[in-house]
Amino acid sequence: MSRNTVLQLIAAVITIAVLAVLHQGLDWFLSKTSIDFMVGVFVGMALILLVWIYEDRKERRSRPVGGGRGAEQQSVRHTIDL
Repeated sequence: MSRNTVLQLIAAVITIAVLAVLHQGLDWFLSKTSIDFMVGVFVGMALILLVWIYEDRKERRSRPVGGGRGAEQQSVRHTIDL
C-alpha cells in the first residue's frame, strides 16, 4: 500500500472514532434535556439558516454581473466571518 492510502485509512478510522464519541455524548446530553429545549434548538437552527440564505441571496443580487475575482474572494471572507 502506498503512503497516501495508509494515511487515508488512518484518517477514516480516526473520523469514525470521533463520530462515535460525539454520538454517545450527544445521546447522553439530549437524554438529559427536555423536549422544549430540543424544539427551541431546532427552531433556532432553522431561523439562522433562513437568515443566512436570505443574506446570501441579497448579496448575490447586489453583486455586479461582470464582477471580478476580488468580489468573490470578499464574499468568501464574509461567509467565513459569519
